[in-house]
Amino acid sequence: MNEQLSLLTAAHCGITTPRSFIINTGEGKEHEILFATERYDRILSPEAGRISDLTRPLRLHQEDFAQALGIPASQKYERGTADHLQRMFDLLRLFSADPITDQLRLWDVIVFHYLIGNTDAHIKNFSLLYGPNLKRIRLAPAYDIISTTIYEQSTRDMAFSLGGAVSIDEIDRDAFRSAAKEAGLGERMAMDRLARLQKAFIPALTKATEELTSQGYSNAKELKNRILESGGINRPI
Repeated sequence: MNEQLSLLTAAHCGITTPRSFIINTGEGKEHEILFATERYDRILSPEAGRISDLTRPLRLHQEDFAQALGIPASQKYERGTADHLQRMFDLLRLFSADPITDQLRLWDVIVFHYLIGNTDAHIKNFSLLYGPNLKRIRLAPAYDIISTTIYEQSTRDMAFSLGGAVSIDEIDRDAFRSAAKEAGLGERMAMDRLARLQKAFIPALTKATEELTSQGYSNAKELKNRILESGGINRPI
């Protein structure tokens, strides 16, 4: 439920996400609820051939940022002076087929992780998606979005620093200004996008909550309240 609510909210904020939905296999008990998401790394193309009378799915190569930057999985969380934020944006500038658009998309996703309170957004949760010929590279849709701060046992430290700030409780406007500079983005543009997402977040979360509630998932309202209480959206920046 957490991930579906988070993804729907992100989509309503204008962030590119894969289609996803919840499947109730029984009476709505916890072990009967399944989360399903579209395989955006598969497309149906005549180039892939056929299996009997069916078109064979063509697999698109996906490479997460840790793989692309040569960072071991054991170091997916930034520690010390790893500069994950700067290196992610540098990667898009060098290799994206549309570097300006993808840098702005990446910034929006990073801001959203802060707003919803996802402190587990490490660099393996951001990826590059290759075209069928392996030559065209774009930022993949946002995935693995949840609010971790709604759980008391979860850390309040982000997976990588924003402008030198690590704790979600220490991130402020100055931290985002510094983060924009590290990312190589114009401060005014980056802060305008931050303000837009701040303004859009609560209406988007409310709409996502209403959608899930109408499908019979009444606990979506409780999740919404916990996100508003614990996430970055509850901090004035």
